[in-house]
Amino acid sequence: MQKLSFVIGATATGKTYFIEHHFADKRAVVLNVYDYQQRAYDEAGCDDWITFDMQFRCLKRANEMHLHDIIAELKKGNDVVAEQTFFKAKRRIAYIDEIRKAVDVEIEIFVMCPGDDRWADNIKKRELDDDLKSFKAQAQRDIEFPNPAEGFDAIYEVVDEDIILRMDEEKPEIVDQARKELAEEAVRITKEEEERRKRQELLDSMNTRPFWHYCEVCGRKEFLTAEDAHNAGWDYPPNIGVFGLLSPRTCGDCNMQQTLWWKVNQQSIPLVMTGELTEKERETWERIKNEPESLLDDNE
Repeated sequence: MQKLSFVIGATATGKTYFIEHHFADKRAVVLNVYDYQQRAYDEAGCDDWITFDMQFRCLKRANEMHLHDIIAELKKGNDVVAEQTFFKAKRRIAYIDEIRKAVDVEIEIFVMCPGDDRWADNIKKRELDDDLKSFKAQAQRDIEFPNPAEGFDAIYEVVDEDIILRMDEEKPEIVDQARKELAEEAVRITKEEEERRKRQELLDSMNTRPFWHYCEVCGRKEFLTAEDAHNAGWDYPPNIGVFGLLSPRTCGDCNMQQTLWWKVNQQSIPLVMTGELTEKERETWERIKNEPESLLDDNE
């Protein structure tokens, strides 16, 4: 029977080092979720800045790829060592449920719990910004120690050089709650994906459908396609600027020096302060924030 060994723990607890040394004489395929996370970020085209929503989707995608490859390697007859964070029981259970359905395998998990000196030394070697106190606080707050009810055949606590079998009393309620949360999460994700799809369809349609173009300087208003507006000299998304983000909204006869965008960028801190706007500027700002929907109906 194949064996699947998870190695989990907080940042700088020595997961990779433990795998390299503890499994050095064992023939096993090592799959590190960090590699999959980097691949997911690359696929999504993420740079140094990323929204929370995008991060969640990338991590979800990474876990899906990681799980897929774990099952694939087990089906080939290979033992697998999987490095993960797995702070929450529901994340572990989501994996185990799928793995148990696919293959007959022995599943063990090693939880890295280094002493303060070892942990602090790891943090120093990796030149991390936070200190031991911060990492310990995060671990105590976020990590739910694995329970046998989750489906593990063996659970080990790794304290420096000691590997201690720790099979706590089974708590079936952990599994029930986890599966409930996973079901609710799946419904939420499906709803969000549908809303995202509809939003993208709307944005795509703005390339060809006519919509209202408002000149914030002279007040001119025309119902045009993006191409016709661009040919007429309008500064307007999607050809110039982005829907929902502040930039000039002008016709071909007006210049940007009288726009809200120009006013904001003359400030020492370029932020829109609603209380300091004129009534006309507030109308412009509200319309921009609510684009493209605000451009599909006659606002006057």
